[in-house]
Amino acid sequence: MKVFPLSLPAVLHQRAGPDAQRHWFSVGNAALLNEPLLGLIASRECPGKLLVETLDRVPQWVKEGRVILSGFHAPLEQQVLRSVLRRKGRVVKLLARGLTDYQVPPEERDAFAERRMLVLTACPPGTRRTTRATALQRNWLVLALATDRVVPFAAPGSPLACLAAEFAG
Repeated sequence: MKVFPLSLPAVLHQRAGPDAQRHWFSVGNAALLNEPLLGLIASRECPGKLLVETLDRVPQWVKEGRVILSGFHAPLEQQVLRSVLRRKGRVVKLLARGLTDYQVPPEERDAFAERRMLVLTACPPGTRRTTRATALQRNWLVLALATDRVVPFAAPGSPLACLAAEFAG
């Protein structure tokens, strides 16, 4: 799959702020960035009740035509991705690493073919692994780029909880 340099739409560039990376790379349908984005982040360990409640909201999000923006890294986020893709919804997956060696997983192939998916990164092409720092940057960008935000669970005292509090106001 061919990786393309990308310029963020002006409104997203404003939301990301002047310190945001100037170089973005993507594969998939970049036009999805022109839509209102529903940012989703969650801690890795999320109570089952909150997982179920979040998954119960997915059909409505898809019905409303929402574009879900997330790293889709934490288990809850991965479940949401699978649910959205099964329902033929639209997603923007923001990676915390470069795209140089990105392989489209089988469950994402139809979404790419139907132009319902974009994979995006602000990491340089040579960034091969997700680190704590790149994951934190990715989560900050998810919240910064989102029109609306959903944080079903952020572990108390975690960096994710601090980020969620920063954007709650």
